[in-house]
Amino acid sequence: MRTHTKAQRIVVKHGHAVGVLTSEGEEFHVKQAVVASTGPDQLYLSLLANAEVSFRLLAQAKQFRYGRGCVQIHLALNEPPRWPDARFVKVGQPHLTDGLDGFTVAIAQGMSDLLPAKPTFTVDCSTNLDSTRAPAGKAVMRVQVLEVPYRPRGDAAGQIDVGDGTWTPDLTERFTERVLSIVTKHIPNIPSAVIGHAVITPDTIARYNPNSGPGDPYGGAHDLAQSYLFRPLPAQPSHRTEVPNLFMLGAATWPGHGINGGSGYKLLSHG
Repeated sequence: MRTHTKAQRIVVKHGHAVGVLTSEGEEFHVKQAVVASTGPDQLYLSLLANAEVSFRLLAQAKQFRYGRGCVQIHLALNEPPRWPDARFVKVGQPHLTDGLDGFTVAIAQGMSDLLPAKPTFTVDCSTNLDSTRAPAGKAVMRVQVLEVPYRPRGDAAGQIDVGDGTWTPDLTERFTERVLSIVTKHIPNIPSAVIGHAVITPDTIARYNPNSGPGDPYGGAHDLAQSYLFRPLPAQPSHRTEVPNLFMLGAATWPGHGINGGSGYKLLSHG
């Protein structure tokens, strides 16, 4: 196993995938197959840039679309979150929203490249299930805000100066304050119980994972035009690629993102 190494190119000889060339110049040969957990744009436009691939696939790979961004706020707490209703402690990832109307407005604002005035998000506290993730009596919690623009051009509430749209420390902190002000309406000891936090923004995601495009944590938009038989591409509606011995899996393939392992299971079952 090799980690912290960039795959530069998939080696194709006589029309078959036979290995992988790294950015360090090392070439690894395969016994059975190459399995790429990438987006179709990364696969066909970069890793297979020197291989013969049909024009139709290349054209569709260039048009592969990403969804909107995500902001994750990771909190270290000096005590577990105090939900007014204790049943929430047993819910894995509750959604906090004003309801369908509020959710729709927040998405529309994100689609317009505006910071949502009342963002909707999920909250999960992993120490509820595994107390060893924090010191005794302490807790960790994650707030995940979806449908956030990669580079906001404004603020729907007219309160935050977004500048040129870069997620600067100031912009990140002010948006975090907005989110936590909503959280406190549902969990009264937030943010008073917060003893530290770290925030992941869309540009953070893009910097660490090329499969996220400009900052989409789910590896590509999941609207109907890019799902089911159209995922990852209409010309490749499965995990089997056009190149023999080369297969795809991951969020860009059906059934998409998530922690269910469905993509890898389907590949092993039907590849």
